[in-house]
Amino acid sequence: MLKIWGHPAAPNVAKVLWTCGELGLEFELIPTGGPHGGLDNPEYRRLNPNGRIPTLDDNGFVLWESHAIMRYLARRERAEELYPVEARSVARVDQWLDWQGSHLAQAVRDLVRMTIKATTPPAKDALARAEAEADTHFGMVDALLQEQPHIAGDAFTLADIPIGVAVYRWTTLPVARAKLPALMDWYEQVVSRPGAEFLSA
Repeated sequence: MLKIWGHPAAPNVAKVLWTCGELGLEFELIPTGGPHGGLDNPEYRRLNPNGRIPTLDDNGFVLWESHAIMRYLARRERAEELYPVEARSVARVDQWLDWQGSHLAQAVRDLVRMTIKATTPPAKDALARAEAEADTHFGMVDALLQEQPHIAGDAFTLADIPIGVAVYRWTTLPVARAKLPALMDWYEQVVSRPGAEFLSA
């Protein structure tokens, strides 16, 4: 059985758990990180020298970085509907996976640090700038979803999962948010899919 180190409240772990749900994979979740600690344990660092979550162990094959794990599991299961093999189709999925990890995740992370993880209230102008940055990024997705039903095109793929996780985190924060109806309509659809129940765990 797959072993996954992490906890569901961590967005990068939630991505992997959602992927497992889509693929119908059973796994053992080993509580690590956040309130569970353990990231600096020598045993864990031998598995993941980066000291982050998640980490996957598939019968001795150890892998870390959430998007790498998602791609691996989809390829292992030959789930071409989630992660295509045709060059242009998979490039589109990869584009949005990389964009989420490099840009959208940072915008949401900034808001998290300024609100629920802050020890003092943020400066109003700094919070307003961070809110506007998140609105810009989510607005890109909203514009995309006005033209097509899913992130990478007509069908649900791995690209939808991390953006769905990001929307969940964004909408649970005590911040001002732009009204983005196409984004929210899409979100309501995708969170009913297998694996998305881990978002509220």
